[in-house]
Amino acid sequence: MRKLILFIMFPLCLFSQEINQDTIMLVSKEIEHELRWNTNLQLESNNLNQGFLNSMTNGTFITNEMVDNWINNSTGNNNIINSEVINSFEYLIKFDSLHIGISIADNNLLNSSFSDDLLKFAFKGNFLYQDVNLDFGGTNLRASRYQQYKLTFGKVYNKYKFSSSISYLTGNHHLSYIIKQGNLYTAPYGSYLDIAYNINAFVTDTSNFSIFANNGNGLAFDFITDINIQKYNIHFSLTNLGYINWSKSSITFAADSSFNFDGILIDDIFNFNDSILENSTELDDLPDTKNNIFKSYIPANINFNITGNSKFKYLKQYTLGIIAKWQPYSDNKPLSFSKINQGFKESNFKTLYFINSIIQTKYCDMIPKISYGGYSDKANVGLAFSKGKKNKIIIGTHHLQELLNSDQSTSLSFYLKLIKSF
Repeated sequence: MRKLILFIMFPLCLFSQEINQDTIMLVSKEIEHELRWNTNLQLESNNLNQGFLNSMTNGTFITNEMVDNWINNSTGNNNIINSEVINSFEYLIKFDSLHIGISIADNNLLNSSFSDDLLKFAFKGNFLYQDVNLDFGGTNLRASRYQQYKLTFGKVYNKYKFSSSISYLTGNHHLSYIIKQGNLYTAPYGSYLDIAYNINAFVTDTSNFSIFANNGNGLAFDFITDINIQKYNIHFSLTNLGYINWSKSSITFAADSSFNFDGILIDDIFNFNDSILENSTELDDLPDTKNNIFKSYIPANINFNITGNSKFKYLKQYTLGIIAKWQPYSDNKPLSFSKINQGFKESNFKTLYFINSIIQTKYCDMIPKISYGGYSDKANVGLAFSKGKKNKIIIGTHHLQELLNSDQSTSLSFYLKLIKSF
């Protein structure tokens, strides 16, 4: 477990699915100043388990059975891996019905989706797949590291609460590979290969590779509102809707081609190099690689939920809601319904449905949660503990049941909030 935690804290990792933090952490009217520290770690997959991951990080032997289990347990043709790490510090000050906040956050993100056939080829080669067409299309890999400097303004109108934010983003590094189309056909006995592919790749300046390098800049926006209607609080938020423009020293790569390889005929073994040159297969199109500016999107979060109160002694409050994410691969379409739908589809995130509650006990508040969706296609149980009022600590996980699965666990998460009010 320690090695797994060290792995997910590696810099190319990042942010996590939310536990309705906006509802739980509403600012009290009696608080004039508030300091918050947030740490959020998550590693989530729809089929990659901890046993396979430990074998990769330890350098131990990966069996065919382990590879088959990974591929066979995938949903559809997508093998999703999402890793997120965020650390942030926030200062909030309130004047009567107004509040203003500033925050700084260090974000690390890794998001990927691999086709089953790509995993078969990567771990087993193409010998076992003669007279079979391997499809690599729909594969993508995105990794980003950036800092976020946010200014927040909010106001309370009786039963209505409104908050908006603008963030300046400093991009350190970004890497993305997008395989729109990829096919490999191996003829019986390997007599020839047919290959077709359409690949785009974007990489920031590799010569400027310090941890806090400034390779790009961008903006992000938040909009949060709460409305009290009778006994219920209705919450809607759109957060981290933003982008980063990476510098012109970044590398962009595009390749769209197909070719047939039917081996090399060697007439003279003592003149091997000349034979290869004379019989080599030429590609239809050479890859287009150049230095250029490109835009990437950060994952935007959309949260809608309803909170109510109950008459049960130990179950004073409950919340029902949904969470969605929006993150297109690239800036290839103007803003339209097609672009909006594209962003939901390419986020690799399925709509998350959740219910949570607050159970008050003598020593602390317990916050249980049940959710379904996200980066995995199964139900998850979350649990958090909250202690204190003006000096508060919240510690929890979104995947409590995975802690008991050992090598079979596919998700791991941990979050910590420290709040000082004065």
